[in-house]
Amino acid sequence: MPLGKAGEAAHLKLAAKGGTEKTPSTVSLFDQGLTQVLQASVTGLEPRKMYVLALADKADGSGALEGLSNFMTNPAGSAIVNAVGPIRQIVEAKHKDERRYLVVAAVDDGKPGKVLQVQAAE
Repeated sequence: MPLGKAGEAAHLKLAAKGGTEKTPSTVSLFDQGLTQVLQASVTGLEPRKMYVLALADKADGSGALEGLSNFMTNPAGSAIVNAVGPIRQIVEAKHKDERRYLVVAAVDDGKPGKVLQVQAAE
């Protein structure tokens, strides 16, 4: 996940896994120094269901997911999702070839389930 310098914002899009959407979800990350504010406008999901905005190790969303924020969609199947914290420290790679990707996954029994949206190519 690309992060700007302190005081800058980074923007990216999420798209349906394996397909395209007319209105992709968008994510902005505002760097406030030690903490960051992540705000996502998530669309195209089932109404009134629980989901999680999470980080995945692989671009296709496979592997273990690290949840950033759980949310419930409104009657239109969308939501504004906020997360505040040391997000830069969470996504910084331990190795040069390592990278993390934002995803939206369904919540099953309180845990991340099927990945529905993945970070779109930059």
